[in-house]
Amino acid sequence: MFEVFLFVNPIGTVAQQAELAVTQLAEELAADFTLHFVLLLSPREIDHVINVQGFNSHNLALRNQLFQAAYHIALDYKAAQFQGNHKARALLFTEQNLLHHNDWRYRGEFAAHAIAAHGIDPIVFSRDRKRTAMHDCFASDQKIAREMGITTTPAMVLFDNRQPGAPGMRIGNLESYDRLKSMCEQILVNPNWTAVPHPL
Repeated sequence: MFEVFLFVNPIGTVAQQAELAVTQLAEELAADFTLHFVLLLSPREIDHVINVQGFNSHNLALRNQLFQAAYHIALDYKAAQFQGNHKARALLFTEQNLLHHNDWRYRGEFAAHAIAAHGIDPIVFSRDRKRTAMHDCFASDQKIAREMGITTTPAMVLFDNRQPGAPGMRIGNLESYDRLKSMCEQILVNPNWTAVPHPL
């Protein structure tokens, strides 16, 4: 019934809260959810991490380290998706936590640990991650973000599939779980409800 696109920074701490909130929402509401995580990677997103963490914004080596970490985590997520979205999301959560507790440096052991923890076939994962098409999948996600007008994360775009011609609705302030749940409940009861901001 609902198709949800959740745009998150692959290494953002606020993104984790939004990911968990939307996942919980999909489990709690009496509605069918198709949930898509779209990992947005841009200089602006790296700047946000640097500012939130109080890092030195003039440290180019750190900036490059963070960008590389975000890119590797995004590729891991895309590769894991071939074995199921639930497994891919679990891998994403695990890798984000490992990154935040290991000096913000991506290491191959992150993926190995997450793969083992979440039942992902390591041989298939390794093969998929090396595919040229994987980079195209990542580029496609960045294109989706541009087409939906997403420039910062976390952000959510919701489509009510009971109204195929209706525009999607862009929802911010995902940190407030109660607000997010209330909005979705309002839409379930009244598909024409227009209090949600930013129609696409």
